[in-house]
Amino acid sequence: MTIENNIPPPEIMTKLNELNGWSIQRRNSFEKIAEQLDMLFHDIDDGKCGEDAKTGQFYLHIKGIKDNNPKPTSSELETIKSELDALITAEQG
Repeated sequence: MTIENNIPPPEIMTKLNELNGWSIQRRNSFEKIAEQLDMLFHDIDDGKCGEDAKTGQFYLHIKGIKDNNPKPTSSELETIKSELDALITAEQG
């Protein structure tokens, strides 16, 4: 195995990023819970309910992050996992 100092080779790191990058980017983009709750409070206070809630700060914040960091489809995730498994197997071989 060519993994030195417990650091996987760049090809494996790239596949891991493809597999998990969207989730990490989303997590790092969300405001702190206190800020999200404040947005939600103001939206409710402004009467943003039902379909109109989709014009509120809270919804637009969350939707923007999800739109900018889309979750891969199930088939895309399966392909990435297969490619990652092949890379790991090749490293162990």
